[in-house]
Amino acid sequence: MKPRDWQRYPYPFLYGQIDPSMLPIPGWRECSLQALSGSEVRGWAGDLIDGDDALLIEQIQTRLLARRGVFASADEILVTVGAQQALFLIATLLVGPATTVGVEDPGYPDARNIMAARTPSVVALPLDASGLALSPGLDACDYVLLTPSHQCPTNTTMPLGRREALLAWAQARDRVLIEDDYELEIGLEGRAQPALKSLDRSGRVVYVGSLSKTLAPGIRMGYIVAHRDLIREARAMRRLMLRHPPANNQRSAALFLAMGYHDALLRRLRQACAERGALVVAALERHLPDVAVSTAPGASSCWLRFPDGADTRALAVAAERAGVLIEPGDVFFAGDRPPRQYARLGFASIATDRIAAGIAALAGAFREVGMSSVRVP
Repeated sequence: MKPRDWQRYPYPFLYGQIDPSMLPIPGWRECSLQALSGSEVRGWAGDLIDGDDALLIEQIQTRLLARRGVFASADEILVTVGAQQALFLIATLLVGPATTVGVEDPGYPDARNIMAARTPSVVALPLDASGLALSPGLDACDYVLLTPSHQCPTNTTMPLGRREALLAWAQARDRVLIEDDYELEIGLEGRAQPALKSLDRSGRVVYVGSLSKTLAPGIRMGYIVAHRDLIREARAMRRLMLRHPPANNQRSAALFLAMGYHDALLRRLRQACAERGALVVAALERHLPDVAVSTAPGASSCWLRFPDGADTRALAVAAERAGVLIEPGDVFFAGDRPPRQYARLGFASIATDRIAAGIAALAGAFREVGMSSVRVP
C-alpha cells in the first residue's frame, strides 16, 4: 500500500511511480492528438471485438521484443491492461485447484496472490546469488513464475547459465515457465542478458511485458507473448472480461513507439536511473553504512537489508513522519512470519536533488526507531 498523496511528501522513495518531471507529456500529447485525426479515428472508434491495434502489435514486435531478443508473429501477442491483467489471464487459463505453482521467495506479492486465488498449492521457491535457485521444490511445480531480468525485489540479474539450466529443467520435466520481464535490464553500458523467452526453442516460456516502468504506470499497457494456441484462448478470455483494452490508447501508444518517442524516453530514463541510483548508494554508504544494498544497472530501486533485529514496518512509520516514504520488505516474502529487516527504495519517483537529504532523514528515523524488537502490526 502506498499513500495516494505520495507526491506531497518531500522524499518519496517509492517503486512503480514516476517523477512527474520525466513524464513525456509533449510526445504523448502529439500522439494522442494524431490518434484523434479523422483517418485515425475510423481505425479505433469501432468495436475491435477481441482484436488489437495492428500498429501497436507491429511496434511491440519490432521495438520492444526485438530489443529483448524475442521474435514473435502477430498471432503470438496479446495486448493487456498492464502486466497485472496478463498474469491474471494466464492464471485463469492455466491454474486450477490441483495445479502447483512455484513463485520466487521473496517475490512479487500480487503475482503470488493471483496464483493463490486459483490454487492452494503455491510453492515458495528460494533464491541464491543467481536468482531463482535450482532447488528440489521445483520438481513439484507445474508452472514457475519468475523475474530473471531484474528479480523482484532483489534486482538480481539471472546469468545466462542459470537461464539455460532452467529451460533444460522445464524441457526435461514438461513444465512451463512464466517470465515477468517487468523492468529494463540494460544500463548505460554493456549488453543485456537475453530474455528467457529468447532462448526458448520448445514453447516452454510464457512471456509478460509492460510499458508501465517506462511510458507511465497509469496508462496500463502490457502484453503476453506465447504459443498461438495459448494466445487464442487468452484472447477469448479477455473478450469475456472487457473485449479489448481501449483502442484509442492502443493507437496513441503505437504512434508513441513508431515516432521514436519511446526510444528517446528510454535514453533519458537510463541516464536518470543511473545518476539517481549512484546517489542513493553513496548516501546509504555515508548515512547507513551497516545496511546491505542490492541494485543493478537499469534498475529503478534498491533492495536493503538492515541489521538483524531491525523492523522496517516501524521504520516506515517513523520515516513517514520525517517526510520519507519507503516500502517495508516483509510483503515480498511468503509465510506467516516474514523477516522484517528488509525494505525496498525506489528512486524513479524522487527528484535527484532530494536524494541525499532524503537518505539522511531516513537514517535519522532509523536512529529514532533503533533496534527495538517491538513490531508494528
